[in-house]
Amino acid sequence: MKYITFPWAQLGTALRRLSLSGSAGNAAAWSLFLLIGAIPLAAAAILYTRHRGSKADILLAALSLMFYVSIWFFINPSYMDVYLSPLPMGEFTGYLLGTVLYSLLLTWILLRCILRYEKAEYRKLISGFRFLLYAYILVLAIESLFQSGAGFIASFQALGENNSAASDLELSISTFFLILQAGIGLLPKMAELMLLVMGAGFLRSFERAAFSQDTLARLERLRITSGRLLMLMLISNAGVSILQLIFARFLLSSSHIIVFPLAEIIVVLGIRMLSLLYLESKRLKEDNDMFI
Repeated sequence: MKYITFPWAQLGTALRRLSLSGSAGNAAAWSLFLLIGAIPLAAAAILYTRHRGSKADILLAALSLMFYVSIWFFINPSYMDVYLSPLPMGEFTGYLLGTVLYSLLLTWILLRCILRYEKAEYRKLISGFRFLLYAYILVLAIESLFQSGAGFIASFQALGENNSAASDLELSISTFFLILQAGIGLLPKMAELMLLVMGAGFLRSFERAAFSQDTLARLERLRITSGRLLMLMLISNAGVSILQLIFARFLLSSSHIIVFPLAEIIVVLGIRMLSLLYLESKRLKEDNDMFI
């Protein structure tokens, strides 16, 4: 969790060392402290003078105050437990300061984005939405791989440690089913990633030419793929449960889960409703074009 306090803890340490280096260093440390804390206010002033200000910029005043408070505590970490916690909490208090700082910063950024796109025309909305979609795809892919990998490694180690007297056949079959279960567990996330990538492709085509054949084809592929992926998740889960029952005699570890993929069903139905609305809009446009 040390990334939460970066770069504030390092900045506080550097300013403390500079301050203790002598009178000149102390003056330089105070100057840097005042300048760094004023960065959000300077950003607000620049945005205002360039006529790019927003109601969300009010948060920059709170962020500037939080800069001063947090950096002061990181310069003087011994005071954290005195003023910020009833009990000595060590590094946890620093995590609290870092969390508040990043929460304010992220809230300001997101509020500016929301207010910016509130009255934007649809092409700009699509462009912004695609950017967020790509960012979410990247985060989801990394999160899925790390979580699945860590879960599989932990299960594999536990299998070996808890069954040292088992035969090689039992260990091999159990390991195979662990791999199978890890793949099945990863399948919903992979399906979501695939649909998100296809959805981003549809948005890109829609942005270029809303009612072109390419846009229609992309939406149709998205509709068909979403249904097939949902069926694949249901069938694969049932199939693994049946296989575990067949090989139950040799399994040292098993996992039986009844899947009711409500979220995935909602996504599939949403995509199908989107395709119907799109087709109806396309038909109305073609009728209007023929009338004109």
